[in-house]
Amino acid sequence: MKNFTETVSTTSQPVLASENLGWDKLKVSQWYSPQQAFSPSPEPKYLVGIHCTAYYENYYTIHITPCNESLLCPWGKTSLYFLNIEITPSVIEEVARESGFLTEGHIQLDRKFHVKDSKLLQLGLWMLEELQNGGAKGKIYSDSLSNMLIIHLLQHYSSVIPQHSSGKTLANQEIFRVIQYMRENLEEDAPLTELAAKANMSQSHFIRVFKQQTGFTPHHYLIRLRIERSKFLIRSGKVGLKEIAAQVGFADQGHFTRVFKRETGLTPKLYAYQISAKPGSMSE
Repeated sequence: MKNFTETVSTTSQPVLASENLGWDKLKVSQWYSPQQAFSPSPEPKYLVGIHCTAYYENYYTIHITPCNESLLCPWGKTSLYFLNIEITPSVIEEVARESGFLTEGHIQLDRKFHVKDSKLLQLGLWMLEELQNGGAKGKIYSDSLSNMLIIHLLQHYSSVIPQHSSGKTLANQEIFRVIQYMRENLEEDAPLTELAAKANMSQSHFIRVFKQQTGFTPHHYLIRLRIERSKFLIRSGKVGLKEIAAQVGFADQGHFTRVFKRETGLTPKLYAYQISAKPGSMSE
């Protein structure tokens, strides 16, 4: 197997990509070949590659690469298409806790090469179809596909590291406790000094460990938590947008709208429209 950096094409662009479709749990892109698909990234992320060499059954292979591990290219040269799916550790952790896969400790995806998994393939193909349709089925559909794929990965390709297995995991647990505090106090803008103190770390060490673990700065992670909570409140249909903005810690509805669109690609009202039969019931 060759080291991937020997074969990557730095000028390649994806055939299709989800970045402009508001998919916020993961990123999906279609390429002509796996050799084109990857570029160096400062942020840790899991990579799931689905390589199809023909339309016939079993003419595909899937590879799962954990964060911060060297990228190798063990695929063959013939390609019909290649799907690259990128997922951050924070999303894996969030879905794992929300769906009951993780109550304590740390969870990670395992490195797997040449996987034959028809369900994982089908989820990837549905994502490809939605890319080809320009996201026509909406945010609810893409979120459902994302959740199903992540849960499938957690069910079959993950390992839980016990809380006290290593010093690194203990540091992770301190970060998880801070994240839980952030979840429970979304309306507050706790200063970094306070968050670092809760993790029993210096401020500089806290920022470094937090980003290593989640892929985001503490501030950006708090923003993502606020956006996820606001989406839940919008889906409930019981709270107006102005009140949602106040509940999740934004200065006002205008600030909420700007940040929501930056993070999801949609305004809160458009997101509400996509999930509600009566969008006019939402606050202006």
